[in-house]
Amino acid sequence: MKFGGASLADIRNIRLTCTIVKKFSKKNKIILVVSAMKGVTDKLYEITSLIRGKKLEKALKLFQNIKKDHLITLKVINKKQRAIKVQIELIKLFELLEIFLRNVHRKEMTKAREDYIVSFGERFSCRLIAEALERYHVLAYPIDASYIMATTSQFGNARPLYKKTEDQIRVILYPLIHNNIIPVITGFIGFSHDGCTTTLGRGGSDLSAAFFAGYLNAKALYLWKDVGGFFSANPKEDKNAKLLTNMSYSEAYRMAKKGAKVIYHKAIAPVKRKKIPIYIRSFLDPNARGTVIS
Repeated sequence: MKFGGASLADIRNIRLTCTIVKKFSKKNKIILVVSAMKGVTDKLYEITSLIRGKKLEKALKLFQNIKKDHLITLKVINKKQRAIKVQIELIKLFELLEIFLRNVHRKEMTKAREDYIVSFGERFSCRLIAEALERYHVLAYPIDASYIMATTSQFGNARPLYKKTEDQIRVILYPLIHNNIIPVITGFIGFSHDGCTTTLGRGGSDLSAAFFAGYLNAKALYLWKDVGGFFSANPKEDKNAKLLTNMSYSEAYRMAKKGAKVIYHKAIAPVKRKKIPIYIRSFLDPNARGTVIS
């Protein structure tokens, strides 16, 4: 299951996300892939632009806003003692990023450095969601994909590598799955051959989820969105747009390639190979029919 930024936008949506995961986890083993909270990746890209323009103070101000939003969200998720541990983890991550920003502004903003900066959105969110699930009495553990998903070195548009990922999945993911602990994995990011953090391109969390679904021979891949599935046209612009309840992999690929943002077009191939169905569902109305791609 992959949950995008909209489903993590605020505490209400995070609670909806947790409710869906808890319901499905009663009968299924689930692997969760999460995006950054809504708007955070855009802000991190803006920070890289400000750093590139030598506007450190503006970059740090935006960084502080991101930090504040995450710590406030954590307090709403859990005010008890256990949340202190997650708070310290988040603060350590924020300090790591702040030190990097202060140092890199004197240097060239390379694609590798940009990937490192924008990867933090998912690193923050996966810890929040794991903690939120624990509050719903669902065992969960946050996993940073920059330790488990090997990729090519195309910074900003990396591609997952199956064989080089095998050892990490066997050592880290399998014990969690076998003990009914839900891995909450950062989408969008991985690591290159030299250990540098990479990103998979915008929409890359869909690709992360599809990669893990294909690799582990999942029964299904669920992509939870703020829309009810694939439509014949943009439902926000065309009132006559019709829901497409069933689609082939090829149809979905063509529409996604043409600009439909419901799914990242590169996410289709890893599950198509294994004939794993993709369910596009709305986290706002989880009982609605949605779209099945098969």
